[in-house]
Amino acid sequence: MPTCYPVLSIDRARAYEAEVLASDTEKTRLAMLNAGRAIGRGILADYQEIRDWPELPRILVLAGKGLNSGDAFVACVAMQETLGDLQVQVVMTEDESKLNPLAVEALGTLRAALGTDCETLSVETCIESVAEPYDVVIDGLYGHGFRPPLRAAAADLLRHVNSRTDIAMRVAVDLPSGLGTGIDENCFVSDITYIPGVAKAPCFDPVNAHVVGRLRFLEIPPFLEQSTENHRHLVVSSSCHTGLNILRRAQSDKRNYGHCLVIAGSTAMPGAAIMATQGALHAGAGLVTTCTGGDLSAGIVAAAPEAMWRSLPLTNNGDLDADAVRMVLTTAEKCQAALIGPGLVLSRSTVLVLNRIVRELRLPLVVDASALVPEIVEAVASRHISSGPAVVTPHMGEFSRLSGIAPGSVTNEHLVEYSRKYRVHTVLKGSPTRISDGRGCYSAAVGGPVLARGGAGDILAGMLVTLLAQSPRDPLEAAINAVCWHGAAADLLARERGAIAVRTTDLLDFLADALRTCF
Repeated sequence: MPTCYPVLSIDRARAYEAEVLASDTEKTRLAMLNAGRAIGRGILADYQEIRDWPELPRILVLAGKGLNSGDAFVACVAMQETLGDLQVQVVMTEDESKLNPLAVEALGTLRAALGTDCETLSVETCIESVAEPYDVVIDGLYGHGFRPPLRAAAADLLRHVNSRTDIAMRVAVDLPSGLGTGIDENCFVSDITYIPGVAKAPCFDPVNAHVVGRLRFLEIPPFLEQSTENHRHLVVSSSCHTGLNILRRAQSDKRNYGHCLVIAGSTAMPGAAIMATQGALHAGAGLVTTCTGGDLSAGIVAAAPEAMWRSLPLTNNGDLDADAVRMVLTTAEKCQAALIGPGLVLSRSTVLVLNRIVRELRLPLVVDASALVPEIVEAVASRHISSGPAVVTPHMGEFSRLSGIAPGSVTNEHLVEYSRKYRVHTVLKGSPTRISDGRGCYSAAVGGPVLARGGAGDILAGMLVTLLAQSPRDPLEAAINAVCWHGAAADLLARERGAIAVRTTDLLDFLADALRTCF
């Protein structure tokens, strides 16, 4: 099972941190240094999605009196060590004499590193001064001790910062200030929230997504040995997929690495079959056989010549013919897992054919895209247990169509109950992607909006069917590894080429590097 950490309520997170740190100054200092350095590394990497760092980056730090401000100061020192020159303005909502001693120590280190390029401002000065653009704003005002409402000075500062349009990237430390056991109307609106060590539940609640932005969970000492016992919501290590990168046996054969069956594509969406097939091949499948309707395969085989392509018969109306069932089942006899759905066009008769295939297929199964309709999921649920596990991979709109739950209202409990009811593992794609096995819910805080383009899910489905073919007895691990690997590749793509002027298939070029890179 991949490394996971519990997602804790605010009160349980506070109690756990107090237990681990035990009022030990040295241990607390180490935790702050580790958190700050990890945040600094994260900012250095994620900023690359926008542009290269300028010669003299301008950073604004929003500082309160707690250790979150210390994390932010350490992050700036870490950035300065890499970038060299840096201008930092620190805005304090409290008198400096009220700062936590360790935060004072970190601020002193920052001042020593930057000299006159580190400036301290009052809230009033920050709001009233002539605005100059900032490359990054780091919110370290409040930690998990916050309870609404915000104090007047903090509310004024956050209202001002939130209204500015000349800030390239806004990041929060631990939680956006103004979010805790409740949320203040002037809560800091973050592009990325870095959560070091202990995952807090408000950051993972979909109702707070508009202020949390992207999530980055950072594994740091001394919080690496957290018990997951009796926890139903966990966050997975963003580097868990790197465990797939092991030496293959010298005497191995292509049949050792899974034969995947892909049923995908149509004349309306031929590219989906290509991307699903490429995803399976790039994930390390030994063999891939892709079945498409009619003569489609003849025109697209060159896009993935490593795969074997099969043409399924169509009716005069262009629907899948009933004879397709026999052809698919015969082909499946040599396979270890199947994927059905990407790029299919579903008529009533095609759904009936696919239902028969799903019910009679004796393989672990991934159901994606067009096949995510209630009739087919019902067929999946009716399969005999000996057929093997099934994984469904909806995005939020598709899950809403399947479950009847409004897109913004899907809780972890909804996801667990749906997975249990239909006897499936559910991969709910989003930010973050959530995976449920019917017992618990696992959040994968990797990837970003670079994946918000057609075909990204087809590649993920192809990767997943390969991992499922290789580990058919552990569909949860296969799903988690596929999601994290896919998301890590997306992060590398965005950091090198940005999130705008790229194509979905560019993601394939980064899968190899993502397998070797710890995040």
